[in-house]
Amino acid sequence: MQNITNLICLKSNISYIVFDENFSILDFSDHLENLVDESEHLMFGADIRDIMWELVGMEERMHELYENSTYELHFPMILKGNEYYDLDIELFEDSVDKYFIAYLSKKTRESLSYANTIKEMNKKTLIYESEHKQSKEEHYQLINKRVLNFNVDMDGRITLVNDAFLHFFDLGRDEILGEHFSLFFKARDLSIEDKTSMIFNALNMNSEMVAFHANIIPIQKDGVINENIIVCQDITYLREIEKELEFASEHDSLTGLCNQFILFKRVDELIKKCDKSGDSFMFCFIDVDNFKAVNDNYGHHAGDMLLKHIAEILSDFVRKDDLVARVGGDKFVLLFDMTFTKESKKIMKKRIEDLAQKSSLVYTQDDIIDFSFNIGVVSYPKDADNAADLLKKADKAMYKTKKK
Repeated sequence: MQNITNLICLKSNISYIVFDENFSILDFSDHLENLVDESEHLMFGADIRDIMWELVGMEERMHELYENSTYELHFPMILKGNEYYDLDIELFEDSVDKYFIAYLSKKTRESLSYANTIKEMNKKTLIYESEHKQSKEEHYQLINKRVLNFNVDMDGRITLVNDAFLHFFDLGRDEILGEHFSLFFKARDLSIEDKTSMIFNALNMNSEMVAFHANIIPIQKDGVINENIIVCQDITYLREIEKELEFASEHDSLTGLCNQFILFKRVDELIKKCDKSGDSFMFCFIDVDNFKAVNDNYGHHAGDMLLKHIAEILSDFVRKDDLVARVGGDKFVLLFDMTFTKESKKIMKKRIEDLAQKSSLVYTQDDIIDFSFNIGVVSYPKDADNAADLLKKADKAMYKTKKK
């Protein structure tokens, strides 16, 4: 009988150990020496706390269990060697005495994958949210609101959902179970076969679109996948961060204008367009005259306000299809997607000069800051055939104007 018991335990990935109220070991299954902390102490009559340190300090709870056998003690995800186990302790009573039986159940690969997925998601969520939230309870609630998990069968029909799923969609379980998951989530490709992760979108109860990163964990039985666990983490805030980072990489942080990277990208697009159509476009380089004096006389805050002021008036001056960029310091570029004659160039240049004269910055009630522009104008393809050379030529043309 003892051998049969051990075979059953081995097949089910379960080990057991029996001990009494005084923590003395009465019996244990084979192979238990691989799962204890001090295998040399594993013997009949030894103190179980010497080989299972999880029970050290648990004397009071063990006494409660001994007096009240209506519940059991549960210790999830205990690491033994390179494997994880659940430890459950129950009270067994016969006609003579009471005994404790501790079971060590090896976790399945699916359970470990699920646990690791949740752990990584929780860690990332906590790192991000810790900048904004303080209490542990708030962290816990944030995690549970963002992590939706559900099971689907091989036809994609939902067989199990967590409370976060119900809360997100504001539905009852009977309204969800049995339905295909595509009824709740949208994606370019809803086929989850052979996938480990996907991006889903879903409308919450307030009709707000939320983006989810979904981890797909297959559950196997007898080597065949018969179900999948899908764990969805709200990544909407990450999408917002990505947008902010993308904007920051393409725009000047002070004025919000496009930077040189976007300017050159737009010039390349116009070159391709003009090469096909035979049209041309104009590149206008602007330098704020004597800008250093503003910083020296009023301070750098005034200089920053003047640059923002100039960015606004230049943006209002150009058309929708044109572009305004700040390329460093007090230097700006206007990119006009149109053909100019020699006469129209002069008119446009005069209008920009007049724009500065009419748009003084009211810094304080007593301080009015006047400014003027030095302007250099070039065009494609007459003056240069690429963005970098256009910028250099326009810069040189501006300095000729400045010397005059």
